[in-house]
Formats: sequence, C-alpha cells, structure tokens
Amino acid sequence: MRPLPTELLRTFAAVARAGSFTGAAEQLYLSQSTISQHIRRLEELVGRPLFERDTRNVRLSPGGETLQRYAAQILQLMDEAMTSVCGPPLNGTVRLGLPEDFASSRLATALASFVQRNPEVELVIRTGLSGDLFRELDEDRHDLVFAKRLSGSQRGRVVRTEPLHWCGSAVTPERGADQVLSLAVHPEPSVTRTRIFEALKAAGRPYRVAVVSSSIVVIHAAVMAGLGVSAFTGYAMPDGLTRLEDLPDLGSLDYVIDRHPSLSKAAEALEQVLVDSAGSL
Repeated sequence: MRPLPTELLRTFAAVARAGSFTGAAEQLYLSQSTISQHIRRLEELVGRPLFERDTRNVRLSPGGETLQRYAAQILQLMDEAMTSVCGPPLNGTVRLGLPEDFASSRLATALASFVQRNPEVELVIRTGLSGDLFRELDEDRHDLVFAKRLSGSQRGRVVRTEPLHWCGSAVTPERGADQVLSLAVHPEPSVTRTRIFEALKAAGRPYRVAVVSSSIVVIHAAVMAGLGVSAFTGYAMPDGLTRLEDLPDLGSLDYVIDRHPSLSKAAEALEQVLVDSAGSL
C-alpha cells in the first residue's frame, strides 16, 4: 500500500476547509498551480477523484469526505507527535536580512512555508545590498543574513555557488570592443557592482555608469529599455533578459549564510530551512 505524503494531506485539508484552490493557496502561502499539482498527485495515489468541480465551486466527492475524516486525525496526531518529541512550538521574533532578488525568488516559498508551520514566530525581513546587510549583522540588527559574496571572501557559510552572467535585452545596443559600455548597477557596497567593475578594468574595456539604483526592479527596467547592461546569477535573472556572451567573464558568486553568535531555536530552525532551500534554488 502506498503512503500518503503529509504535504499532500495538508493541501487536501486546506482545500476542503476553504472550498477553493485559491483560498487554500492563500492559507498555505503556495501558488495555485502548486495546490493543483498536490491534489492531482493525491488523487492519483488514492485512485479516485477527491473533489467535484464546476466553474464556481469545489466540493468534496464521497471519497473525499471519507479521506477528510482520516486526514484530520492523521495531521492532528502528527502535530501532537512533533510537539511531544521536539517540545513546544517555536516562538519569538527572527530578524532576517536578504538581498531584494532573493526575497522575490523561489526562496520566498520556503520562507512562507516556515511561517505557516510556525504561526507563533514573527519573521521580520529586511532587504538591502549584501554589504549593508553584513554590516547590519555586525551591528546586531539581524539574527541571520542570507546574501552574496565574491568567491574568495571568508564571510559566512557557503551554501551555494553560481556563475554571474552579463544580461541585456532585445534593445541592448551593439557592443563593439572599442565602444563605451553603458551599465545599470547598484550603488556601493554591491557585490555584483564590484565584480562588474573588476572584470571590465581587468579586460581594459571602457565603460560608463548610466543608471544606479538599489532597486532590482529599476535595474531590470533600465536593462529592458536598453539604457545599460547589468549582471545576475542564473536563478535570479528577471524575466525578459537574455545572457550576453561577448563580454569579460564575471566569475562566480557565493551564496552564504552569516549568523548572530547567539541564535534562538526559531532562528536556528530558519537557518536550516535556508540551507535546505539553497540547494533547490
């Protein structure tokens, strides 16, 4: 007999409570497509439909009503078991520093899941440039920082390394070797900005800074409009941009986690979530 994954049962229970996939997605901080995938996988496992759907409503099928009774008992027992083994639920405040592109990436799903599983934990997220976040950590303004560093730096614990790519758009001007390259970059102390300047200077390539902004949205818009080129790691490259292969190599960036010397149990749990999530970004 095939086991029923807990995550699928939790999604099923949420849809049953909410009466809609959209409502369940809001409760679980997941996308509606993920909710649909979970329900489809669960229906494949049990071999029958669990909901009756029309254009407006989602209702439990007879098989779904039976499973709902068992699902409620199973999930309650699992929560009681975790509390018994691991102690009381996590609580308190965790202060997390993230670059803006991390906050808008798939990492956001893992953070949302952590909050949903730990409703007594207040997660305070500040976004900013990696250099600023590390400085603020030293000033005791964060518990954890998940940010970027240049390869070779000793800051933090490396959890992933990714190549940095030049990016342009369909309207990016031609880039002859003697032409001055226009750039869209973050202000100092941006790790990506530093790597861009180092690579261009090492190659003797002339450049000018056309746009400076701490906002990833503004940088994206500037590149899309052809005002300048910029650089992103692959996973964080905004939609609509393309990689440029005719510019100096930018090397790689390390993704690291740096932490306050003394962490609460809630912060330690979040740190492990970040480590696990980095492997699947």
